[in-house]
Amino acid sequence: MKRLVSFLIVLLLVPGLALAEFSESSAVYDPALAQWALQIAELCSTPFMQEGVLKLDDYQKIGEYNYVRDAGDTRHIAAYTLYDKPLEDGGTAVIIAVRGTGDGEWPLNLELMPSGNYELDYAENFFLAAEDILTTHAEYLDGLTEPQFLLTGHSRGAAVANILGAKLSDRFGPENVFCYTFATPRTVRGEYPAYDNIFNVINPTDVVTYLPFPQWGFERYGVDLVLPIDTADEALIDEAKRAYDARSDKYGPFAVPEDGSASTLAIVQAMADLVPDLSVDFSMRHALAHPGPAQEDEDGMTAVEFLDLLLEGGLYANGQPTDIMVRLSQAENDFTPLLSGLQTLPEMTDARAALMAAHMPGIYGAWMTAALE
Repeated sequence: MKRLVSFLIVLLLVPGLALAEFSESSAVYDPALAQWALQIAELCSTPFMQEGVLKLDDYQKIGEYNYVRDAGDTRHIAAYTLYDKPLEDGGTAVIIAVRGTGDGEWPLNLELMPSGNYELDYAENFFLAAEDILTTHAEYLDGLTEPQFLLTGHSRGAAVANILGAKLSDRFGPENVFCYTFATPRTVRGEYPAYDNIFNVINPTDVVTYLPFPQWGFERYGVDLVLPIDTADEALIDEAKRAYDARSDKYGPFAVPEDGSASTLAIVQAMADLVPDLSVDFSMRHALAHPGPAQEDEDGMTAVEFLDLLLEGGLYANGQPTDIMVRLSQAENDFTPLLSGLQTLPEMTDARAALMAAHMPGIYGAWMTAALE
């Protein structure tokens, strides 16, 4: 009876959810497994529902971790859930689903190199979160026999899952690691293995997928599957819209920017121009009254403070510019090109919503249905 009740609840709240199994090859993109992974990642925000879904496929929850942060907790960790189930061949299927950004975590996303070593060839903040998972479960991982892993996450969770995919592939072999990430930030730069078992689904109009900036040399482990929004014809757009309308996780109306990813790329370039040198990202205060650095007695703001305001919705309130937005707009300064780029968004009065619309799982899932199946 409990199993039936759980199943009915899941069907009501998450229409279209389908159980899936590991593919025969981790190096071949599996559309059904990808959609399942996306839904598991999305359910990280409601772990009780996630547990109900995975119980239908006989997975048992090992635990959920880091879901509650004390005020002032600035550790570079991520919230995640861990499940497993025995396989008929004696092995173990393991799922690690990493949650996206939670309350108070936007500043941690932007603190790329907390050690202050800006020469690192990886995004240290996300690496620390991945290492925390591996360290916490070191004994558990040591005790596994012939494991198969499914790793998934969206946004911040995708970055951590991307790194976990590489680390667990190195340890257990890429053939045993199935990694699907969505709206994935960039995690690594320099030389690294191919990892053709890691699939990153990317919306080219999603600003988050360009952070940390490609201008700084950052990429992602694995294979990027870029949704064809820039090249889609009317038929494909209509198919994606129908898929979106059928989903329960919609975030506003379905829309495709008239210029494709051009406005997004302009915003990213303006952001990168603001901080061309990674080492000054946290230290340089830009003057609000003129271009260039602020003097000690001048009104100023760092690039990270600006991005934090933008992502937390601090530029507008109730459709009106906040005091800091007014001050930013009163004179030409280093933020002017970025503000001009933001003017191209559908609703500047809710720039965060406009940015986040392209970032939402529902948009990803709809385009995956239309273009990647």
